[in-house]
Amino acid sequence: MLRFEVTEEPSPGVDGERFCYVPGLGMWRGRTSANGDIVIGEDQLRAVMAGASAGKIHAGIDGLLGSAWDDALEPFRLAGDGAPVTWLHQVG
Repeated sequence: MLRFEVTEEPSPGVDGERFCYVPGLGMWRGRTSANGDIVIGEDQLRAVMAGASAGKIHAGIDGLLGSAWDDALEPFRLAGDGAPVTWLHQVG
């Protein structure tokens, strides 16, 4: 099964982005700051907090942070800087 994580590094004045896909969870996208933290917007937080219980707020923030995707992808992040890369030239 295909799983992936793609990161666009931030540049001066522009946030970066991270895209993750895990079967069963689907696609997740988040903005990242200059130091790599996930950036959650004010409107996103207000939507989670609107009339929600403490448990639902916790689950909502976990969803915004992509926690389930991080947990699922962590075993595949063992490669370090300088590790060999396999390029996919043709898929299908």
